[in-house]
Amino acid sequence: MNPGQAGRRFGTLDAQWREEPDSKSLGETRIEADAECPSPEIRELLEQVSEVADLEVDEDDEMDEDGEGLAEEESTGSAYATSTYPRLHLAYDHEYHNENAQDSATIDSSRSLYAEDIDFVVEHGRQYCGDYFMPVDQTEQTRQYVIHQVYLKLFDLELTTVPLEDPRYILDIGTGIGEWAIGMAEKYPRCEVFGTDIAPIQPTHQVPFNIEFHIENAEEEWIRPANTVDLVHIRNLEGAFSDWRFIYNQAFACIRPGGWIEVVDWEDWLADKNFLSLYPEGSAMGFLVKAVLEAAEIAGKPRGSHHLDRNLLIEAGFVDIKETVYDLGIGTRENSSYGRFWLFSCVTGIEPSCMRLLTRHLGWDEEVVRDLCDQAARETKMMAEDPNRVEAFVVKLRVVVGRKPLMAGQWTAKTLNEDGEIKEYSGDESTIGDRTILSDEAK
Repeated sequence: MNPGQAGRRFGTLDAQWREEPDSKSLGETRIEADAECPSPEIRELLEQVSEVADLEVDEDDEMDEDGEGLAEEESTGSAYATSTYPRLHLAYDHEYHNENAQDSATIDSSRSLYAEDIDFVVEHGRQYCGDYFMPVDQTEQTRQYVIHQVYLKLFDLELTTVPLEDPRYILDIGTGIGEWAIGMAEKYPRCEVFGTDIAPIQPTHQVPFNIEFHIENAEEEWIRPANTVDLVHIRNLEGAFSDWRFIYNQAFACIRPGGWIEVVDWEDWLADKNFLSLYPEGSAMGFLVKAVLEAAEIAGKPRGSHHLDRNLLIEAGFVDIKETVYDLGIGTRENSSYGRFWLFSCVTGIEPSCMRLLTRHLGWDEEVVRDLCDQAARETKMMAEDPNRVEAFVVKLRVVVGRKPLMAGQWTAKTLNEDGEIKEYSGDESTIGDRTILSDEAK
């Protein structure tokens, strides 16, 4: 179906929502801006839309170093700017695990490499870096911050599912806003933590002294010493790479014997079963998903959960593979703790995850994409709030971990107990515990 047909087919799909705006409208959510926002930039984003969304902004707004209000930022043009941001109570304080830290424990800048000519480009009002399909602007950074808070609530403030004993070197691939890496640096102050990304969007001041952010492309050879890393962490990077075997091989080479890889990503966000099965036949969401999958194939970086196949880790040499599936409830009906934040993250992520793929690789018109994304967002919000819905409205999150053998060719990774004797790894030492919900495939 071409973009013109798409526009005609779905042009009146949500007519009843447009004619009578009510409490379900995406732009009419009445919320308070929280005083605990993570940065002045994010605080400013909430202030920008306070008049439109009727937000209640606290009196003690963030100021710059001269005591002046923060400058107004240019509009991103997103259909889901921050008018739907929920009030966010921080699930994790940056100094939570580092109680003994002193003033000297942070530095003004953590980035070891500055690139004068980063490949930034603005398309359809959003800022991108390189050929990555998702934007990297402040609006998306704020959404990623909310997603990080959802993870922390889901995992009871734990940052990883693998058992780490006095780690010395942690590597976060595609670190994004750097929140996970910063948390790990504070939890393990004697550990060197490195976060890599193609976009320098991480904080550069008041971060733990033991963290560095590097501008690196994970699809090129990793410049890491062999057999040194305790944990390679990869989260939310489906659709980012063309060859996941290369990624896993590079990770295996730099991980020390007995060290870990942890891959966290959506299991069925783009699948017909589970999530999409609850949408009505002919929905805008279902149509968008099929189009996005086609566009990603053309781009050479397929979307979906194929990279979570345990066999890929086995091929790379990892052992003790463990898979765990979590249900992330969309909306307060499924989970009162983080459901509203997760609903916001899903709804506001539809347009940025579709726009560049569909306009660049399928030649769709920008307004057609915006209209379909708007309809899909309304469908999602109404689904989450429907009191008559019976089935659980969830997105499944899969966590796959593997360990590098202590000796080459060893099929089962082992560790030493307190007496120096070799013991088998049982797989039960996760720092998160047993709050998991396993799918049939993972049992």
